[in-house]
Amino acid sequence: MEKGISKILDISWRFGVTAASNDSDNVAKSFLQLKLCLEDEGKVKNIFTEMTIGQFYKFLHDLEKAKCNLDLLL
Repeated sequence: MEKGISKILDISWRFGVTAASNDSDNVAKSFLQLKLCLEDEGKVKNIFTEMTIGQFYKFLHDLEKAKCNLDLLL
């Protein structure tokens, strides 16, 4: 089955710091909540994810790498 490519309509994000938790190791940890608004086959859908700052920087690095690869093709 062939899967189509989704179009990114909007990206929004929120940065936060955990102020309280049952797990004391998680207190004062930073996180990022990301919302992607995608159009897929004429339907709009929202994708939500939460990641640590380290995961976000890895994600950002991967996006920059993909952009460089696409620039080479064009």
